[in-house]
Amino acid sequence: MTGRYIAPINIPDKRMTLPRSATRVLPVVIFLALFFTSCYKDEISFGDITDGDSNTRIITIDTITPVMSTVVLDSFPTNGNKIILIGRWSDAQLGTTDASTYLQFGLPADLVSFTFPNDAVYDSIALGFNPIQQYYGDTLGAQTYSVYEMAYQPDYTYASQIYNTSTTGLLPAPLASVTRQLRPGYGDSLQIRLPQDKGLDLYNKIRTNATEVSTADNFLNYLRGFCIRVGATDKGAIYSFNADSSVVMKLHYHTTIPTYQEHIIQFYITRTDYQYNRVVSDRSNTPLAPKNNLQTEFFPDAQTSYAFSQAGTGVMMKVKFPSLRNILGYTPVVRLISAKLVLKPVEQTFDDYGYRLPDSLYLAQTDASNLIGSALTSSDGASMMYASPFVDYISRSNTNYTFDVSSYINYLLTTAGTTEGGFFVLQEAPGTTQGLDRVLMGSANHPKYKTQLSVTVMAVE
Repeated sequence: MTGRYIAPINIPDKRMTLPRSATRVLPVVIFLALFFTSCYKDEISFGDITDGDSNTRIITIDTITPVMSTVVLDSFPTNGNKIILIGRWSDAQLGTTDASTYLQFGLPADLVSFTFPNDAVYDSIALGFNPIQQYYGDTLGAQTYSVYEMAYQPDYTYASQIYNTSTTGLLPAPLASVTRQLRPGYGDSLQIRLPQDKGLDLYNKIRTNATEVSTADNFLNYLRGFCIRVGATDKGAIYSFNADSSVVMKLHYHTTIPTYQEHIIQFYITRTDYQYNRVVSDRSNTPLAPKNNLQTEFFPDAQTSYAFSQAGTGVMMKVKFPSLRNILGYTPVVRLISAKLVLKPVEQTFDDYGYRLPDSLYLAQTDASNLIGSALTSSDGASMMYASPFVDYISRSNTNYTFDVSSYINYLLTTAGTTEGGFFVLQEAPGTTQGLDRVLMGSANHPKYKTQLSVTVMAVE
């Protein structure tokens, strides 16, 4: 599929509540007792047990081969998600990603009637950002953060959306720049001082009650907004900031009567539905480099025996089970007991710093269309199903995310024509994520870290 990100669709979902059972041979009498005393309302059954069925067994099958792939979106919306992404990082697996943000500051409501004291003196103006503990890359690398003024106000690219590939015209020269490291979690903040003449002009307009500061609209026509980005050759990290009151433009002035005193006028983000992030990746010389302009899906091979997930750059891991229904021919299967999907991150592709594993993942249904469908829910259907990573710090061989996918596997087993049915493994919907965490999961043909579907069924011989 090519084209922009499309809002989630609903794919038919025939979920049922699933009982669990130990993986061992059970006498018929125990089976019948469990069957009739189960507290679940809906039984998952593919056939009937007759009087002649004298050998009932519980069988666990782990030879079903999940087919994995990576689907890369060419564009997805990033506006209005209240997250700012700024920075640049080069990842050997996923390519070089540049992130810049476009935002506007509004006129404080009380500024229309504001009057400076006679002894007020202008000092400076600066932008301030406080990073959250989400980053992608190496925080030891210094980057040059530059502020550009927009040539016009941002507008929607399509309908009510602005995309990761969108751009807004900028004045040619940067207003200001600062080169520095950032260390989220250590109290660091990004402060960029704007030119004196820029701040002084705003100060004088406020002082004289100029038309430009008389209304909110006039102010946005005067100060259309900013783009913050890093240098084209920088290699540090991509940082996340909340697009809230922690991002502020401060105009500093002081008074001297009766004593010296500093003052600040604060401007906060406005038109938040139009604040967006431009996030573009160069995937040349990576496993996700397309062989032609139409390629958007990539399958593991001998050299790259894993699939990728990085929702923040539009990279989605897909898992499907085209051979699943073959188990119905092994022996008469009468009931699905459980189905678990175990996804294994490849060792040495993640760490506790720049390549942290996502805190949680969820599954969203899809099919051959590669559209994002409804999310899989918990057994009671009340909430989305998430999995957090189990990290094997001892042997480093069994780090995994495990999902109970019984209901969805039952749907695939009982519904003809579902060989292309599967799901995406996502951190969040593309464009809504707070950071750019990524994960590489071993495919079924990986020599050590194999994604595996384990299905337990009740069968009659």
